[in-house]
Amino acid sequence: MNGKQEAGGRKRVIPVVLTVGLFAAACSRPAARTEASGTARAAGTPTPATGRKVLYWYDPMAPGSKFDKPGKSPFMDMQLVPKYADEEGGSPAAESAAAVTLSPEAIRASGVTTVPVARESLSGAIRAVGTIEIDETKQVRVSARVAGRIEKLYAGFTGQAVLAGAPLYSIYSPELVATEREYLLSVENRRALSGATPETIRAADELVSASRDRLRLWGIGPEQIAALERTRQPELALTYRSPITGTVMQKSALEGQYVTEGTELYLLADLSTVWLMAQVYEYELGRLRIGQTAQVTVSAIPGKTLLGRIAFIEPVLDRETRSARVRIALPNPGGILKPGMFADARLEIPAAPSLVIPKSALIDTGARRLVYVEVSPNTFAARNVKTGEASDDRIAVLAGLAEGDRVVASAAFFVDSQAQLSGGAAVQYSGALDVKEKPKEDKP
Repeated sequence: MNGKQEAGGRKRVIPVVLTVGLFAAACSRPAARTEASGTARAAGTPTPATGRKVLYWYDPMAPGSKFDKPGKSPFMDMQLVPKYADEEGGSPAAESAAAVTLSPEAIRASGVTTVPVARESLSGAIRAVGTIEIDETKQVRVSARVAGRIEKLYAGFTGQAVLAGAPLYSIYSPELVATEREYLLSVENRRALSGATPETIRAADELVSASRDRLRLWGIGPEQIAALERTRQPELALTYRSPITGTVMQKSALEGQYVTEGTELYLLADLSTVWLMAQVYEYELGRLRIGQTAQVTVSAIPGKTLLGRIAFIEPVLDRETRSARVRIALPNPGGILKPGMFADARLEIPAAPSLVIPKSALIDTGARRLVYVEVSPNTFAARNVKTGEASDDRIAVLAGLAEGDRVVASAAFFVDSQAQLSGGAAVQYSGALDVKEKPKEDKP
């Protein structure tokens, strides 16, 4: 009985020893004997297809393996993958640990697709919202130039449109009437001294000039002074006129009101151009420049797009919203834009040609950004990348990829999960993803 047990134990040991011996023999094969599937090419020479320099070849399933020629791996009979000199993103062990080979059934069932890395001009845009506001450079506050009583208001309500030179209000001021009379007397005195000595005429002229300047400083225009000289009668209620063409935004005066010098009466604004104060987030401010175009839409005017330009970017950031206000100057023909309206802005950002991939291809782990590159048929390896500007569905790649590389554009997270779960092992049987044909039933 003991003899039979010993014989059976020997029979069980022999297959194990043979298996270990075969694996050790495979691992001990020298890398130099690895044969290429095509023409052998030594490491360090550029490939004719891409012109990229190959540092070495490695097995995606054997971290740390290096071979000086392409061919099959001695470990798992897999196609070796080239390591290019212009690739960036860590050691081969780190990349190979995130490589995976999928069966055709798994690729078809999961919807994995690849696209080539292309060089394009990536013109992006920043979307922002804001409100229409009055152009501060086209506002005028009208204040009383002299103390007195307001006799009449020609601009009698807020929102009234006024033209430059149109009457705003008239005021009775005893001090202003006395200045008018003083001016008339100086003019009459100058006329009466036509035959006097030059010194006397010069003194009379200076008195006329001083009286005229006093009227001008109180806001009396040249036309009113000329009318005063023509009629030779002082006006008891002098009329003040609008300095600009615009709209009455505020009215603080009432008829019969006594005012002092400097009392604010009106706030006028020219609404032929307005400002859109748009809120732009902190991380987008570096892409904006003064003079860039903006397309603006408002809900009150459906189907109409207005064109404006960035006029100013505020230098202070809002600490709560982490945004800054960007001033966009907009023409306002017909006054269709009303201050206080909400508006949407699309700020065009021109960009130079660069390598571009779909956003769906990028996996952002927080610590790094990576994509999966198809290094051989049905085999995908992780590649660390540096990204730049982004548009709606594409993003620029600054380093880590070369033009023509094929990246996983859809189901990238599935490929990443398989690489992490399998540790690089080939997924030849995909479980629930394995597509099997139904057996054909025999016809009776």
